[in-house]
Amino acid sequence: MQAYPKVQESLELLKNVGWAMGDVCVEHPNGRVWIVTGQRGKHWIIARAPSQAAAWWLAWRQAAALARSRRGTKKADVE
Repeated sequence: MQAYPKVQESLELLKNVGWAMGDVCVEHPNGRVWIVTGQRGKHWIIARAPSQAAAWWLAWRQAAALARSRRGTKKADVE
């Protein structure tokens, strides 16, 4: 099992660069699903995973990829 950063760490990274974030846990017939959403300006990210920490980490990765694509560089705002 992969170790993910603590939820609070991912949340703080995202908040520090201007993302408004939230999460929800949904009971699904195949198990729980965590969904993390975020908004910054006109941009949205949505991540889902079976654990809360994994969903937040995926959201952070999406934000980092978006920042890289907007700047056209390798390093992201959230890194």
